[in-house]
Amino acid sequence: MSNKARKSLKAARPVGHPGPPDRAATSEGELEERRATVAKLRDLTEKAQQGDERAALDIREILDGSPDLAWRFIKGPGKLAESALIDVFTKDEDLASKELLKHQLESMRIEVAGENPSPLARLLAERVVATWLEVQVFEGLYAAGMKGGTLSQHDHWQKRLDQAHRRHLLAIRTLAQIRKIGPAVQINIAEKQINTIE
Repeated sequence: MSNKARKSLKAARPVGHPGPPDRAATSEGELEERRATVAKLRDLTEKAQQGDERAALDIREILDGSPDLAWRFIKGPGKLAESALIDVFTKDEDLASKELLKHQLESMRIEVAGENPSPLARLLAERVVATWLEVQVFEGLYAAGMKGGTLSQHDHWQKRLDQAHRRHLLAIRTLAQIRKIGPAVQINIAEKQINTIE
């Protein structure tokens, strides 16, 4: 992997992630305060996961001031779905395959998004990769079902595979259309035209 690709991998972040603060513009005192906030947030997260409502309110207050910290503790819904699919695709004890697949998917997201992608293009690139993984999972399940199972089971997995494949092609087509349109996107909502600039 080239140095440029490595930098892209490190720079890649999910859509909605505000990115970490600029360390060069942050004083040592501010960094120390941030470390203390992270430690407090970690403690509050454990309490809130046990049902502590006061801890949940304290978490909200901290994240209102530093929204980027949420990404250090919680996976987004897309990552949770991806982890679930990876678990279906790999054996429980095969940690190497899980790790390799996670990194492969991250590389694919960067490659599909392209250079300097807009937030919308990055979001659609994530969808393309997620649906690709879904197709692989259902192809594996369909192939495994070919060794045994009833005709209705075969039909079930074939339908699931076809649906996953259609979603994948739709995600690819949508990303291609957004790229073709360019930076200005027109959206019609309830017969009102909204022009957005990416």
